[in-house]
Amino acid sequence: MLRLPAVDAARRAVPLLIGRCTAAVLALAAGLPGSAAAQLLPPVCGWYEPPVALAYPEANARYYQIDLPARPPAGARVRVEGEFLGTRYFSLQTYDARFDPVDHLADYRLRADPGSRSTLLGPTASNPAIRPGGRYTAYVEYGAPPRQRPRNTLYTGTRIDAPVRARLWLRAYLPETRVPLPVVVLETPDGDRPLFAPDACRPPLRPAGGDAAAADANVDASAAMADAVPAPTTAADVVATAGSSPRVRRFEVFHDIGDDGEANSQFGLNQDAAYMALAVRRSDDVLLVQGRAPTFRDRFIAVPLRPEVRYWSFCQNDEQRTTVVACAADRSIPVDAAGRYHLALGDGLPALPLRARGFAALPFGAVRDGRGLLIYRQLIAAVDFAGAIQRVGSGQDARAVIGDYAPIAVSCPRTLFSARVRAGDTPASIIASCAAAP
Repeated sequence: MLRLPAVDAARRAVPLLIGRCTAAVLALAAGLPGSAAAQLLPPVCGWYEPPVALAYPEANARYYQIDLPARPPAGARVRVEGEFLGTRYFSLQTYDARFDPVDHLADYRLRADPGSRSTLLGPTASNPAIRPGGRYTAYVEYGAPPRQRPRNTLYTGTRIDAPVRARLWLRAYLPETRVPLPVVVLETPDGDRPLFAPDACRPPLRPAGGDAAAADANVDASAAMADAVPAPTTAADVVATAGSSPRVRRFEVFHDIGDDGEANSQFGLNQDAAYMALAVRRSDDVLLVQGRAPTFRDRFIAVPLRPEVRYWSFCQNDEQRTTVVACAADRSIPVDAAGRYHLALGDGLPALPLRARGFAALPFGAVRDGRGLLIYRQLIAAVDFAGAIQRVGSGQDARAVIGDYAPIAVSCPRTLFSARVRAGDTPASIIASCAAAP
C-alpha cells in the first residue's frame, strides 16, 4: 500500500474549510454581508463547488457538494431529481464528517423515470442513439445500507450528528453539455420540504476545461503511429532489457489513502475508481511512462462496443498539498499500433510536437519541496477486464497480476530524450534506450 501521510493533514483541514465555505454560501443565499461570501460561487440548488481542491482531484472532472440535514424528522429521506448528464461518467456519492466514503450510486445503476431513457447499456457501454437529458429520481436514506438494497438509493451511514451533516457529492467527468444540476428535496411524513428554492436551479453544469482539441490531436497522432510496430513489445520487455537499472520504476496500487492506522482512511476517494501511483521527485530528467491502454468509449474515437473501462487518466499532483497540477485524459493520450500509451512528465516539454511523436506530455509543476505524485486512474472497469487495477490485492506485484496494464516509469536524461525524439525514434525504443542509459 502506498504511504501518503500528507492526506492526514488534508483530512483535518478540509472539514474546517468546507464548513466555512458552507456558512459563506448560506450567508450569500440569505443576502448577508461578508467578504468570504463574495469570493464564492452562489448556491446552485444548494450545490456548490468546494473552494479547496484536496485529496488528489481529477482536473477533467467537476465536483459539486450539498450538505444534507443532520437531524431530519423521523422517517424522512432525501429525494434527488436530476437529468442524465452529457458526460463520460457521473455519480452520486455520500461521505461522512471525515470525508470518508459511505455509499455511491454510479450513473449506470440509476434507473430512468417512466418515459425517460438512460444513455447507458451497462458499466462501460453506452447507446449513442440516445441523447442526454432523460430523467432519474434517486434517494438518500439515513442510516446504514440494508442487505437488500432498493433501486436508485444510497445511504448516509451512521456517523452523522448535529452539527455534523451528511455530504452528498455529484461527480461529472468530461462534461460536454449544459444541463441543470439535480433538485434536492427532503421528504417527510408531513410532506416535501424543498431544501432550496426551485428557481435557484437554473444555472447549468458547465464543462470543466478544454480537452476536445487534445482529443482531436490524439486521433491524428494515433493515426501517425499506426504503421509503427516498435520494439520492445511490452512494458515487461523494457524492464528485462534494462536488467536491474535504477532508472526503471514501477507504480504501486493503493487501496487506501493515508496510513494512520484507522480503518477508514479513504479520504475523499471516488468509490468507482481504482488507482496506482508513483512518488516522483523533481530532477533534470524526464520521466517516461509506458503501459497497455484500456479501451474506452468516447465520441472522438471509435472503440469496441463493449469497452474495458469507462475512463482512465494520468494526473500529476502535489504530494504534500494533495492538490492536482494537471491531468491527461484517456482521449488525449496517443496509443500506438501495439495498444500502448506513452507519457512524458517534466516542465518545459513541447506538448504538441511530442504528441505528434506519440507521447502525451504533463508538466511536473510547482509542487512543495519538489515532491510530486503521479496517479494512474481507472473508472468502472468491466467485470472481465484482465487489466483492472481492482484485481491486484494488497502486497501483490501488479505486473504479475495485470501484466502490461501496470505502467512502468523510466527516468531519462533530458538530452538523450530530446535527441531520440529529434531522430524520430518510436516511443518504445526511446524508453528502452533511456532504461539502458548509465
